Amino acid sequence: MFRNYLKIAWRNFIQHKWYSFLNIGGLAIGMACSILILLWVQSESSYDTFHDNADELYRLTSIASEDFKAAVSPAGMIEALPELIPEIEAGVRLSSPFKALFEADNQKFKEESAFYVDANFLDVFTFPLVKGDSKKALVQPDGILVTEDVAVKFFGTTNALGKTIKVDNNDVFTVTGILENIPTNSHLQFDILLPMSYNAKTNTDLINKVWDSFNFYGYFQFKKNTITSQEDLDAIIDRINQVYSSRNEFEITFNLQPLKDIHLHSDLQIDVGGHGNIQYVNIFLIVAFIILIVACINYMNLATARSARRAKEVGLRKVIGAGRRQLVLQFLGESTIVSFVSLLLAIGLVYILLPSFNELAQKELTFQLGDPMVWIALLTIALITGVISGSYPALFLSKFRPVRVLKGRLKLSKSNLVFRNGLVVSQFVISVLLLVGTIVIYKQLNFIKDKNLGFDKSNLIYVPMEGEIWGKMEALRTALAENALTKDFSIMSDLPSNLLTGDFAIHWEGKDPNQQILFPNIRADEDFLDVFQMSLLNGRSFSKNSSENNDYIINETAVRIMGMDIESAIGKSLTFRGDKGTIIGVVKDFNFKPLQYAIEPLVLQHAKRGNLTVIKAAPNSTENTIAALEKIYGTLNPAYPLSYNFVDSNLDAQYKGEQQMGAIFNVFALLAIFISCMGLYGLSAFMAEQRFKEIGIRKVLGASALRLVNMLSQDFLRLVFMAFVLALPIAWYVMKQWLQGFAFHIELQWWMFLLAGLIVLIIALSTVSYQSLRASLANPIKSLRTE
Repeated sequence: MFRNYLKIAWRNFIQHKWYSFLNIGGLAIGMACSILILLWVQSESSYDTFHDNADELYRLTSIASEDFKAAVSPAGMIEALPELIPEIEAGVRLSSPFKALFEADNQKFKEESAFYVDANFLDVFTFPLVKGDSKKALVQPDGILVTEDVAVKFFGTTNALGKTIKVDNNDVFTVTGILENIPTNSHLQFDILLPMSYNAKTNTDLINKVWDSFNFYGYFQFKKNTITSQEDLDAIIDRINQVYSSRNEFEITFNLQPLKDIHLHSDLQIDVGGHGNIQYVNIFLIVAFIILIVACINYMNLATARSARRAKEVGLRKVIGAGRRQLVLQFLGESTIVSFVSLLLAIGLVYILLPSFNELAQKELTFQLGDPMVWIALLTIALITGVISGSYPALFLSKFRPVRVLKGRLKLSKSNLVFRNGLVVSQFVISVLLLVGTIVIYKQLNFIKDKNLGFDKSNLIYVPMEGEIWGKMEALRTALAENALTKDFSIMSDLPSNLLTGDFAIHWEGKDPNQQILFPNIRADEDFLDVFQMSLLNGRSFSKNSSENNDYIINETAVRIMGMDIESAIGKSLTFRGDKGTIIGVVKDFNFKPLQYAIEPLVLQHAKRGNLTVIKAAPNSTENTIAALEKIYGTLNPAYPLSYNFVDSNLDAQYKGEQQMGAIFNVFALLAIFISCMGLYGLSAFMAEQRFKEIGIRKVLGASALRLVNMLSQDFLRLVFMAFVLALPIAWYVMKQWLQGFAFHIELQWWMFLLAGLIVLIIALSTVSYQSLRASLANPIKSLRTE
């Protein structure tokens, strides 16, 4: 029986090649898109699952206010909690990632992903060593761990145990371990590890074991079966908060974040970079499902449209004894065969498209057909696709009455027509939704790119303070000021683009003693406002008089929170971190954090020293300015190669995830629309074929080609209009929810929805009109010669 079904399916394929191509091509493209998306989703969902103790690992995070949730904790608290809470088996601290200059075999390398970690780091996390002893590698203060790639880069071989590396032209470290290259699905990405005991020689947080300075990442490994429910986790969190509140006056609350949740569920500030977003994972899962459904709808539509052609076959089978169950199995079998053929083509497409998709998504995804689980997943997709796409045609065709069919009285019911029209409407509802999403995402990303942040970000070059420059800041100032290319500069503690520092220790006249608000701050010199071209609303900027280190400039938001106004704030006293001074100016609000965050109160404090130098290059002189900087730094800091970047590049990097999501979304939205058009093209061809004689009669009676095209197209255009009306409220709600993730965002406007509708209308009209025009221009003699 199966052999017979297979033979019939093959004959249908050969006899109707174009129809088969549309079905198989649509399903293959839909499956390939879905497989690529699922590979991406699987990668995003697999972060940190490779650790042996992944289910017992949690990160300690802090909540200073509703608007300020951070991934960092106090060093002393992380160290002490395992002794205070017996359920914690081990705690480990990580510094913030840092850049340093490493010298090995008389070569210097600038590396950007290094951490200081506690000695038990490799006991808690599963980062295997290919060489060395994980129990001892981080014990000695002058030990250093490097990955395989870095070992080859530094020494030309992974056999580097015992070799020495000089850090920042200062201390010499001995290689005590070679790490396997860090998996791409780890939220911690690093190339080099240094012992925390070395950092403890100079770091005051570590020396004093502080509980009130938040500068370290803290991870805890809990004993097995300690946390088996949300209630258990809440109980541990309550105990941690009780411990902290008993030792500190600040109202900080803490949370425990499961290790596996960090990559996708972390919207925290002061976090390690490179996180994903669970919202985007959910969106793309829906997109994968939608694309597959669109392909299945194509199959259903084309199969039911061709039902008249197979009606006699069904009638004859029923006459000779075939039951409905057998017919259902036959048609489901045919759709499943088509689905499996499509799967083979989809696998080929995935292999062809995967390099481009990896480049688009900036991933290293692999498609491993040698994995049995991959085949199980693929065969499941093909089977489900075959059953879904063939279900309605099988049920519809199998219910034909043989007497009517064999007498030639087959007439499709209204319910069939309604269902098929419903499928077409569903496809174009999806198309409108995807197009609206594409337009809104594009506009939001452009809004981010073009938004006036409150300062001029163009032509700004920033250089970190490194090496000998720390002791030569005055010489640096003099050298920069004397060169016409670099004379517009400012020295500061942080860039006003992703500000991480802040403090509660602030007091002003009339402050409520119970009020606790975190104030970010920047320590900057007198040229800061000019270099960034910020607007001073009242007062003055910092003076070059070096004695005025306790002058403060605040932003508009700070003025409002302090209960003042722009005029009255000038001259008021302000104490920040114990330094009492005077408010001398109010600067117009500017965005010093990504646009997902609202503008917070800000304190600018006068200082001559800082961590960064920012130079404002003249237009079209960037290359010459960099050359001048290389000469200046080469003279003052010869042991360090110049390290520089651009402020606008730093800002763009903050929205890397959104840009990637937008690019991927656009590609798959276009593919979904293309698949819809393939089905519409085939459906319009069959509709034109069914009305072939009617068209011939109308032409004989004088109907013009334009009138015939209008007649054949108007039914489809009604369906597109209906889809547009249905899609509007859904699109508005979905995009409104997405935009809520940004404190600053565009407003949804009517033209975005109208444009999406017009694009879909034009695409549908172009697709249908081709077949309609072809039918209207056919010779009527061909259609009427049998009459």
